[in-house]
Amino acid sequence: MPFSVLLTDDAARALEELYDYIGLHDVPGKADYVLDQIENEVISLSESPERGVYPKALFALGIREYREIFFKPYRII
Repeated sequence: MPFSVLLTDDAARALEELYDYIGLHDVPGKADYVLDQIENEVISLSESPERGVYPKALFALGIREYREIFFKPYRII
């Protein structure tokens, strides 16, 4: 059964800022590509929510509610 994957308001804002930044500083279409790839990674979590690793900084604090996956060089927590 698929799980729900939700973005925080901060995460959505960060994606918008990333999109705008790439749109200004890279080749046309690159921002769309990066956003699509990140979106695919996020959506994939609904089927495999246990994949990824615990972020080191959070793990060191005993927080094990979050995992991180990557679409390099970006990390998704």
